[in-house]
Amino acid sequence: MTPGLLRVDLHIHSCYSEDGNGTPKEIVKSVRKRGLNGIAITDHNTVKGSLKALRFRSDDFVVIPGEEVSTLNGHLLVYGIKDDLPKGKSIEETVEIAIDEGGVPVVPHVYRLFSGIKKRNLLKIRKHVGAMEVFNSCSWKRVNKRMSKLAKRFGFGGTGGSDAHSPEYAGYAYTLINTTDLSLDSILTEIEKGRTWGVGQCLPLKVKKDRAVLAVKQFFQRGFKKI
Repeated sequence: MTPGLLRVDLHIHSCYSEDGNGTPKEIVKSVRKRGLNGIAITDHNTVKGSLKALRFRSDDFVVIPGEEVSTLNGHLLVYGIKDDLPKGKSIEETVEIAIDEGGVPVVPHVYRLFSGIKKRNLLKIRKHVGAMEVFNSCSWKRVNKRMSKLAKRFGFGGTGGSDAHSPEYAGYAYTLINTTDLSLDSILTEIEKGRTWGVGQCLPLKVKKDRAVLAVKQFFQRGFKKI
């Protein structure tokens, strides 16, 4: 670990996501074993998991509240909020609501087929978002490189997250934050100002395949509705 850099996994799902498992306590324990400095639990359309995780923060481990919101155009990560944001609104309106609520919006897996907002929508909100996800452990290596190039091209900061849905894979990717200050406000400011970057490793192929099968199964169970 480079001196002065914090490592925080900014994209993790717990049992409070319908496609996730593992309690916030189990996730914190797993990430601490990997030597990271903190986490953000970002369950789908709820802050419940992240609020539960707050009880496990300490002087040497930060827990950032947040959620992954489903917009009309794809998913959006929002950090620093304590209440659920409304889902099903446009990406522009969701970003506006997030900022009004004191949150810091970040665009995840921009190219993902069903849940990425794609480049055209990213550019619509570029003046209001400081960072986009440049490394997601559930994405392919070539896709992560593509996201990194896009972020650099348009001057976004970068974040990294495992997008883990099981505790054992939390911490596979993380965000490098050039500070030693573990306070929530300090970290959120660094993200908002685009002064972070994402790195990590991709999940094993079998894990990706199993997740894809589960995603299709749950899609049918929801009546052909996206999460």
